[in-house]
Amino acid sequence: MKFAITVILEPEEDRGYSVHCPALPGCSSQGDTLEEALANIQEAILGVLKVRQREGMSSPKETPEIVTEEIRQILAGRAEDDLPLTIETRVVELPAEVAV
Repeated sequence: MKFAITVILEPEEDRGYSVHCPALPGCSSQGDTLEEALANIQEAILGVLKVRQREGMSSPKETPEIVTEEIRQILAGRAEDDLPLTIETRVVELPAEVAV
């Protein structure tokens, strides 16, 4: 069994991607390629989940509202910066044992 969580990929102006995990506020990463960005956010998510587990915190609760709000904020920021309103979401699968 795996634990799945949504991430948002945001193309950078110069090249590469920023990637955000709405269910874990502040958990973000980047990469020069899509594959690198996804690998980096997976590592960041695993790190945050391990800390939460160690500290006895509950599992993150991903809801459509949380993901929608993060998308809204990212698109608003891109609009302010006159960047294309292009983003992508992906589901990252993690080992079930990292879920708290």
